[in-house]
Amino acid sequence: MDITGLTAPQRWADRAAKELEKLQEDAEDADKELSFREMWREDAIRDQLIALMDKCWYCETLFDRSPYIVDHYRPKSAIVGEAKHRGYWWLAYDPTNYRLTCHYCNSGGARYGNRSAGPGKGARFPLLGQRASAGESLERELPVLLDPVVAEDVDLVGFDGQGYVRRRPERLHSDEEVAHDLCRVDETIRILALNADRLTERRSALIDKVKGLVELYLIRRDDVVVAPYARKEIDDLTRTTAEWSAAAAAAERLALLAYGRSGDEVPPHGEAMHDVTERVSGETEPPAATTAAHRVNLRTLVAALPSEAFSAGGIELTGRGKRGPVKATLRADGIIMCFQQPLATPTSAARMATGDDQVDGWTFWSLTMNGTTRTLSDLRDFLIAQDG
Repeated sequence: MDITGLTAPQRWADRAAKELEKLQEDAEDADKELSFREMWREDAIRDQLIALMDKCWYCETLFDRSPYIVDHYRPKSAIVGEAKHRGYWWLAYDPTNYRLTCHYCNSGGARYGNRSAGPGKGARFPLLGQRASAGESLERELPVLLDPVVAEDVDLVGFDGQGYVRRRPERLHSDEEVAHDLCRVDETIRILALNADRLTERRSALIDKVKGLVELYLIRRDDVVVAPYARKEIDDLTRTTAEWSAAAAAAERLALLAYGRSGDEVPPHGEAMHDVTERVSGETEPPAATTAAHRVNLRTLVAALPSEAFSAGGIELTGRGKRGPVKATLRADGIIMCFQQPLATPTSAARMATGDDQVDGWTFWSLTMNGTTRTLSDLRDFLIAQDG
């Protein structure tokens, strides 16, 4: 999502400047509650956001009969989990802080079967590291929540054949993620419920459709009627303005790889092939095991466990939250199935299971093997010691 051309109309900007002056005066009094004039709801700004992308910037769902919500990427008035924080009030009228979102991503309501997927983004904005204050540079912040306008963030995301969002396995975790035992992609999936039932079901159907069209195009490439039809359908589904176009583009790449082709070898009849190289999880071999890898996901940990431990389909993980005991399943591929949702990191799985945004999954989850119960943290520390 490119917002470099996003500018506020002069009259709107002048009014916003006056509102910001009031906020600055009020913010000097730590006890005074800040109030906002909701100018971001006005057509002068909202229509510009819609013109950039007429779908949810987070989950890519079209706004069919649903309201357009202008979200403050950095929350304007509060931060969940930080009771005394007053939010990024100085960005309240900054259009570059606006993201167009659906109700589910912003306010919750998505479902995993008969279970709520959580409250949505709202004022949740965790960081890896220190939070900036008014007047300080935001570049030193590393938000946990991926930003749809940051190319490096978008590049971390891939999809599997079942329509689930995944971290691209060839993308190594940052030093900050390793230091916090956390995966930004997994946390974004959890907070925004990007793998909620309706989304995965519909993305899965789209992926199957795209794969079928690519197969038709390759098989009938010399057919002057069928080939142009298939190519146009693929282009329409992978165009960035289309619903779930990122998943469609990933499916196109996967289908081409299955036929031993690359995008360069199969030029489209219409617009240029989308740059979807390595967008699908599993296309590339995972990076070699390193000490850092042990600290975020479970891929290297499960490789050290006996294969027979997974003979029943997985190893049971147990933990105890505020509402009682919870269970999950650790699969041989390093994925944790929690409430029938696949997650690659223990912390995101524990937070999904408990609804607690602060819990550490490595110490939360335990497993029992050969009569001995140990936490995932204990197993990880053992592997790190072995690496050393």
